[in-house]
Amino acid sequence: MKPKYFSIAMYPTVCFNEEEILGRLLDVFESNEKFAPTHWGNCETVRVEYNREEIIEKVILERRVSEVHLYRDKSVQYKGSFEVNWSHRSFLKFEFHKSISKKLWPDFFELSDQIAEIAKPSFGVAHIFWPPAHPWNNERERLHKWMNLCAQPVPVKFIQNGPLGVGAKTYFSSHILDMFGRELLLNSPGLVFELNWNGICIDLLKNPLEADIDTLIDSWLAVMKYLEPAQVMAIPSFDEDRMGVSFSPNVAWKDYLES
Repeated sequence: MKPKYFSIAMYPTVCFNEEEILGRLLDVFESNEKFAPTHWGNCETVRVEYNREEIIEKVILERRVSEVHLYRDKSVQYKGSFEVNWSHRSFLKFEFHKSISKKLWPDFFELSDQIAEIAKPSFGVAHIFWPPAHPWNNERERLHKWMNLCAQPVPVKFIQNGPLGVGAKTYFSSHILDMFGRELLLNSPGLVFELNWNGICIDLLKNPLEADIDTLIDSWLAVMKYLEPAQVMAIPSFDEDRMGVSFSPNVAWKDYLES
């Protein structure tokens, strides 16, 4: 079985409407020829040839762009966007096509780390998505479906319910980190790193090149069980038709919303 796609999703704590920060983010993509953008746009319906100077001009000088979309349509294909002005709903997401070669999987996670260093996300996930069974037929397949949904912290679910769960690589900082507690996160199963921007990262995989769905699920479950007592991760509810999972906020997120 091959992965279905790869994704990087983050909730930045910085504004990208400053030339230095925007420039550093564009540098991350441009610095690796395998990930250099080929096109860009200011919305989903616009796609023109990538031009760094034009992006900086529209965002910084003219203040005419509220979000930037980047695309690549060569051997490594992706599409993604980030909002220029910061708010509690600011979101950055990039989705990579399944055609990315296995030898580049470590580069994908390194790219995520480089983006995180600039975006300094309160919460973020980089994940490899293997196709789940529809409907699930056993406990293993149910966990697979749950894990995949946890690694998709889209605003419509995250804002209401908080973090759904961890992914192959998960970033914590700001108020999300405080909810769990630094000490709890530092002692988590998996590979744990303190980051130079005061965040913490938990990796489920020691070597991305050795990744497979069973290894990922086993490590994911260990971390999820370990973090459960913090009562931060959203509470799952599994559909009777064994097709989907819905979520509700846990104790810590309810307190956060009320405050």
